[in-house]
Amino acid sequence: MKQIILSIVTASTLLFTACTPTNITPVGTPAGSTTPAAVSAATTITIKGKHIVTTCGDTIILKGVNYAPYGWGWNNSENLFPEIAKSGANSVRLVWYKTNSGPAYSNMALLDSAIGRCIRYKMIPILELHDETCNNNGTSMVATANWYTQTAVKNILVKYQKWLIINPLNEAGYVMWNGNNATALNAFKATYKTIITNLRNAGLNMPMMLDASDCGQHLKVWKTICTEMQTYDPKHNLIFSAHAYWSSYAGTAAAINTLLQDASTWNVPIVLGEVANKQDDNNGNCTLTLDLTTTLQKCEQYKIGWLAWVWTADNCGSRQMTTNGNFNALTTYGNQIINTSPYGLKFAKRAKCL
Repeated sequence: MKQIILSIVTASTLLFTACTPTNITPVGTPAGSTTPAAVSAATTITIKGKHIVTTCGDTIILKGVNYAPYGWGWNNSENLFPEIAKSGANSVRLVWYKTNSGPAYSNMALLDSAIGRCIRYKMIPILELHDETCNNNGTSMVATANWYTQTAVKNILVKYQKWLIINPLNEAGYVMWNGNNATALNAFKATYKTIITNLRNAGLNMPMMLDASDCGQHLKVWKTICTEMQTYDPKHNLIFSAHAYWSSYAGTAAAINTLLQDASTWNVPIVLGEVANKQDDNNGNCTLTLDLTTTLQKCEQYKIGWLAWVWTADNCGSRQMTTNGNFNALTTYGNQIINTSPYGLKFAKRAKCL
């Protein structure tokens, strides 16, 4: 569900229809509990240089999918984690909202259940907030990210901190699209430094995956600031992400190779938090074809993680990995993502002790 311009964003949730009664039993401690399950406060996934290290001590390259649980918030009984797990994915980026009319998003028991089910099926959950997509308002970005620090939310996150990654905001902040100068870059840095401080002060010690600027596309924004940001984080536990909607940003195989080869030398973990076969044009239609094959081949070559957009329910049918969420209903795109050797999800390594 991508866009090049800001106006596409707000329409996305209108694509999905409601609704069934709330009938999911949450996994583990209820969301309102003040006693999270027993996990060491220091036991989280950690970052060592460019490597993501699990609590088992093994190094993992994130390879997975994006999935909006509960039918983008409108179907409280939806549970597609067993189907996603059949793909071999070792991680799932979970689309969530702080403020959205989908009823699931205000139900913390459902958030608890989604994270818990993901882990139960041996996939690392990456929780992200979609509210600020392609927004450049730093005040709003910080306010939205503070959702993670609310007691009811924080209790859930700490409960699952052994395996959880937080992706505070989806595709927020401009640099390239805001003059591409020092002022824009400093504003982007300052906003994310505030977010890091607020979440760490709240006791959230798990890795944070930060999206690049300019609707997530601007991977090179991290080149000059990733070390500074990693040093700034008191836990030194950051992952740096970009979304590979690069029809103009890196529109040739050579450009993709140059970009990813360079990123592999930055000594921080790089993940393409969204990869896809199609990109929306300025009218919101998925008419722009992306060189997915080269992107995934080069990710494999340079040991860069990636997460495919999207498992199901997109505004672009050819960008869905499945037609209905079931593993036995793979699209041509889904088949490529899962079954192509050597980069496909079925060849992904999962954490040893998850």
